[in-house]
Amino acid sequence: MSLTMCRQCLRNALRDQLSLRTTRLQPPRTPPSPLTARRAASSSTTDGASSGRKPIVLEQPDKFRPPSHPARLGRPRRSPAAYNQGATTEEKERQKSRSYPHMFPNKGSFMHWFLTDRWIHLWITMGTLTILACITFTQSFMRTSPYAHLIPPISSLPLHPITYVRETLSVLRLHIDYETAKTNESRQQKILDAQKRRLYRRAHGLEDLNADEDQGIDVRGLVPWDDGLTPKEREKGGRDMVLTGADVIALGGDVASSSGGVLGAGAVSAEDDVDEFTRKLETEQADRVRLIKEKGVDAVVKAEAEARARGVSVQDVLRTQSQEIQDDTTQQTQPQQPQQQRKRKLWLGIW
Repeated sequence: MSLTMCRQCLRNALRDQLSLRTTRLQPPRTPPSPLTARRAASSSTTDGASSGRKPIVLEQPDKFRPPSHPARLGRPRRSPAAYNQGATTEEKERQKSRSYPHMFPNKGSFMHWFLTDRWIHLWITMGTLTILACITFTQSFMRTSPYAHLIPPISSLPLHPITYVRETLSVLRLHIDYETAKTNESRQQKILDAQKRRLYRRAHGLEDLNADEDQGIDVRGLVPWDDGLTPKEREKGGRDMVLTGADVIALGGDVASSSGGVLGAGAVSAEDDVDEFTRKLETEQADRVRLIKEKGVDAVVKAEAEARARGVSVQDVLRTQSQEIQDDTTQQTQPQQPQQQRKRKLWLGIW
């Protein structure tokens, strides 16, 4: 602080000496004007303030005011003359012909039609999806089908299109039959697994035989040691016969199809046909109904087909099937004896 004051005093002393020399060397001047005197007074005030007086303190604003938003504007803002002034017809016509970078094409041009037409976009989209679907189906067929090697080469399509299409459709029909058989086999395997699980539950006492509701798949006529019935069903002589449309067709009945539209006044529905066939079966074929209640529809249909082929009665066929099932079960329970290894004849007659 003391060093700063010494520098300030030295600077003031040098300034005073310089002003005295300048005054001596300058010639006498005319008396100053009021403006000059005012400037001299302001400069002397500044010099006095800088020499040691207190600086002028500006008034503190009431809040922060950035330079772009002062408290009072220097000049009033000029409001616009009018709002929402639309372009004239000439200006609109000139705007249609103007072209700027990255601007949408002008109306009436080819690119404007290509970008705004709905049908061309629909055609491109559906065509692309159709091509992708065909490629996916072809690649999946060539990778998974066992008949893929039977597809004729694509080079024969331009020369013999009819033959190519006929052979391709034949291969597709083979593939469909193969997939259908594979699906049926998988379904039958799942049904067999469900029947085995229920037989296991019944054999080990894990199923409530006195329950009123059905507890799983039908297992009647599968094994000789289990009839697949509950005690209440045995007292009634079997399970209540509940037939479906497929059962009616399997038993030789006919089911009216209602898929063609609304049935007429004289037509009957599929449910009416099933009920009528059931009543007719109970009144005319009591023995067949008893076998169906005891063994099930599938077992009875299979036994009837075998009986017609062999020329015997259905009861004999069912009795033979039960005996075969019992024999198979006995063979599975017996331990298998190890087979004797047979000598193999080697090359040049060497044993």
